[in-house]
Amino acid sequence: MIYNNLTEIADRFVLFLFDAYGVFWEGNGFYPNSREIMHELIAQGKKVVIISNTTMLQKDIIARYTERGLLENYHYDYILTSGDLLRQVLVNQALHFAANPHPIYCYVIGKPHRKAFADTVYQQTDTLAKADFVYCGVPFMYPEDVAAYPQYKTQYLPVQADENGSIAFWDTLTPAPFEKIINEAAALKLPVLNANPDFTAKEGHPLMPARPADFVVRNGMIAEMFRQRGAEVLEFGKPHRNIYDFVFTKLQEKGIAVNKARTCMIGDTVRTDVKGALEAEVTPILCIGTGVTAEEISNGNTVENLCLNENIDVQQIIQIESVGGKI
Repeated sequence: MIYNNLTEIADRFVLFLFDAYGVFWEGNGFYPNSREIMHELIAQGKKVVIISNTTMLQKDIIARYTERGLLENYHYDYILTSGDLLRQVLVNQALHFAANPHPIYCYVIGKPHRKAFADTVYQQTDTLAKADFVYCGVPFMYPEDVAAYPQYKTQYLPVQADENGSIAFWDTLTPAPFEKIINEAAALKLPVLNANPDFTAKEGHPLMPARPADFVVRNGMIAEMFRQRGAEVLEFGKPHRNIYDFVFTKLQEKGIAVNKARTCMIGDTVRTDVKGALEAEVTPILCIGTGVTAEEISNGNTVENLCLNENIDVQQIIQIESVGGKI
């Protein structure tokens, strides 16, 4: 059975864990009626917690969503990110790889994460030879990258311009430009750190306002390319149990009870949201009409096959069209 919206099954749960992209945020705006339903849950005395696979820290993502019109204590109670978990690990000097239990120097692919690494023992190096590990930042393309791979120019989407109007960095629709550095790092057997396991994210383009949101490459795709080359990859975030343990601990510290039998995880991705929910022993609710799963279905996949690929019994999943209903 496929339910139309979240309210049809809301009475089964008291704690609602929400993914962001593909669930209430579409890339260019909010899905219809998603914020209203989130507020309705709050008004009913239920707890709404956003768990996002983003390297952004809590303070920054609260500010971003507030600017967009998603308000703390009105649409949700609490928000935590995989970036918050990364920050805790780095501050506590708890980063350990099997290949190197005490790493210090990291080589960054994509965007550096200065806030997560600030005032920790971990330092960035510009050379692979000196690196103890590779950090998968947001895989933006910078001017030197774009110049080096002009054959993919139609795949680059501008994200931000400098004060002179020149593009400072781009999103990319293809991971191909990263293959060279990935191959070089994998040949050195460097372990890899990643705090956003998502392969893609549907992003709008403020510098191209007429263009619809696109599924662009994200950190998890880069980490997966390393994994396919035999690299040791340490990840924080869904689908891994570590993010749920982190969130449940934080909620309990705030006096929010966690009854797993009455907790659900609403997401748009079988590989991360559903698999992670089952790993954490909470009920997965899959939005099939929005986000990644809607895109996969439009490309000829079925929810059954997506589950089969992850060794998941589709009967374990509650399916809804979307948080707010069929779009």
